[in-house]
Amino acid sequence: MVGTDDIATQADLFDGINALRRLVRVGWSPSGLVVEHDQVPIETIARDQLVLVDRRGDLLIYGLNDRPGWRLQIPASAPALLLEQLPQGSTYGGWIDRIGLVRATLLCGVLSAAVLAAVLTAPNWLGPLIPESWEQRIGTALVGDLEGYTCSTPASTAALASLVRDIDDGTTPVTVQLAKVDMVNAVALPGGRVLIFDKLIQDAKSADEVAGVLAHEIGHVRKRHVMQALLRQFGLSILLSGANSDLGSTLGGFAAMGYSRDAEREADRYSRGRLAAAHISPAGTAGFFGRLRKDDPFAGNKRLSYLNSHPDTAEREREFSAAVKSAEAYRPALTDAQFTALRDACAEDRDAKEWSLF
Repeated sequence: MVGTDDIATQADLFDGINALRRLVRVGWSPSGLVVEHDQVPIETIARDQLVLVDRRGDLLIYGLNDRPGWRLQIPASAPALLLEQLPQGSTYGGWIDRIGLVRATLLCGVLSAAVLAAVLTAPNWLGPLIPESWEQRIGTALVGDLEGYTCSTPASTAALASLVRDIDDGTTPVTVQLAKVDMVNAVALPGGRVLIFDKLIQDAKSADEVAGVLAHEIGHVRKRHVMQALLRQFGLSILLSGANSDLGSTLGGFAAMGYSRDAEREADRYSRGRLAAAHISPAGTAGFFGRLRKDDPFAGNKRLSYLNSHPDTAEREREFSAAVKSAEAYRPALTDAQFTALRDACAEDRDAKEWSLF
């Protein structure tokens, strides 16, 4: 006879041979689950042979691994000491049941946060790891041949080369060109390429302003900010395809491409450092930002300027002004003749096409 009522209960047995239901009594013994009919033991079943196959209302339905059709229906209200010995089955999934739903929820939350953090920060650590040769190929695929939209004369090419030698401290070459674009801007492209838009040259009050802006863009190149911004804005797919036949649309995206505020500040620091090394006054760049500030709706408004990818224009003006050393013997970034050559390049280059970004 099976054990006492605290480890035994009534159950229904279907033996899989016929459709008859047999009322049995089951209980637990050191050898396993004892099944008894009319106080006569039928069999003893080892725990590892039992499988919980279903929960139906207030019944727990067990089967046997080696006997298809064999079913034992045990009330869910059976003694706890008996149910604890029986397989409990899977409620949410094997590992969730093992550690518990609350712990599993917390673990999933932590893993989700970790994945989100990795995705959000991936451009910062992945960008510098991408080989520069890959970046050059990406730049070529994205923007194609720029020669038809760039301006140059022998004198302007020499002037730009002289300026780059003074303010660039990199070991790999950077290509700087003038572009016939009616916008006060400059842009760093993948593969160590920088474009200075002709409108910026025309609006500049001195070559020192151009030097500060150019050093800032070269800073983006040297600090690998370009790839970071590309990954952030266009996603990892840019590494796999990214070619765009609409040159204006693509370059418009580059012109509007936002770097992180930390990257912008780092590029500004690079610019100030390179101007100092070349003995070029940062006052010109401060003046450039001062003029921009007058047209900047965010300038001086910390709440609104935080929405800008760039630091506040007034802040940038102050930083460059503060970098001016009164005792320093500064020299002009370019001679008057060199600066004039830059100003005249797009007008004299008859083959240069106007580049519309929109």
